[in-house]
Formats: sequence, C-alpha cells, structure tokens
Amino acid sequence: MEKLSFSLKLEEVEVELIDVDGAKHNCVLRGLDGAGRDSYLNSIGSRMKFNAAGKTEGLSDYKNLQSGLLTLCLFDETNKNIPLAILQKYPATVLESLFKAAQELSGLDKGVEEKSKNE
Repeated sequence: MEKLSFSLKLEEVEVELIDVDGAKHNCVLRGLDGAGRDSYLNSIGSRMKFNAAGKTEGLSDYKNLQSGLLTLCLFDETNKNIPLAILQKYPATVLESLFKAAQELSGLDKGVEEKSKNE
C-alpha cells in the first residue's frame, strides 16, 4: 500500500446570498468534521422507514432534512452557523443547491452515487 496523505483543513466554498432588499451577504459553506457528520447521519437514521423484511424504504420524515445539514455547514460573515429559523425562510431552490454542495463537501454524496450505480 502506498503512503496516504490527507489535509485536515475542512473544504469550503464561498457563498454570496442576496436578500430581498438586494443586500449581499458573504457566507462560507464548509464541509463537516467527523462529529458533525455523525450527528447528521444519526438524524437521518432516525427517519428511516423499514418494510416487513427490515429493508429500508426511504424516509418517514423530511422536515428540516436539507436545512438541518446546512445549520452545520453554512456560516455567516462572523463565522457563526446560520440558524434553522433563518434557513427555513430561504427559497427551496436555494436550499436544494446549498444542500447538494454541502453533501459533496462533506462526502455525504458518495452513498447516493453508489446507490444510483446499482439501480
């Protein structure tokens, strides 16, 4: 096996949000650390729906699914997490785009890619 080398700096991307009044807000979307990822995955696990054979059939509850991840990944100009109550006021299309980027930055999109290959 070859030597493994990793950066311990969390990946991040700059985000510009323009509010309804046209004011621009610079934010940062940052990948999760191990504790944040475990916390998010636990919240997803508790939403799983199972059939009689014990196989997963999807989620039973989608409330705060996307914004829940973003509360852990999206930071404002003062490097504070943007609260759930604020995120829930964003347009759904914005949340979806930020969610997909947060999944990618945090390595949460890997299982989705593998599942789609197997279908």
